[in-house]
Amino acid sequence: MSLWLILKILLVTGSVGVAGAIGGVVNALLTDNGFVWPYVEQVNGIRITRPGFIGNIFISAVAAVISWGLYGPFAQANLFEGQAWSLTPSTFAGAILVGTAGAKWLTNEVDKRLLKVAAIKAAKAHSSPEVAELMLWASPSETLNITKKL
Repeated sequence: MSLWLILKILLVTGSVGVAGAIGGVVNALLTDNGFVWPYVEQVNGIRITRPGFIGNIFISAVAAVISWGLYGPFAQANLFEGQAWSLTPSTFAGAILVGTAGAKWLTNEVDKRLLKVAAIKAAKAHSSPEVAELMLWASPSETLNITKKL
């Protein structure tokens, strides 16, 4: 692959990323979050990570680049032409997408198990509106920790 084609792909990828970032700005404008910096919020002793506009911009840019890598005009171009192996933008973007989805799936499976154990512990305990309110805003691991104290 020529140096010119590699530079062209990088330029287009950067442009697509910027376009996706603009989508993140639009999303920040449309939500009640606005342009807040990322922060961790404490609600009744429970930590909630808020990604803010930076998180919106980053995720939007990555999603746009993945989409372009999968479906753009260079999706099947061999980035290492003349080598014993090959890598296309669609293969690379697909790997990012599968990695992200796989990590999310694994996290969800762990969270389901944590919540199941927490639900069993909560069902065995005495009713407490205060504890129920804490659990409402808690992450799965925090919910389990709350129910361990019941």
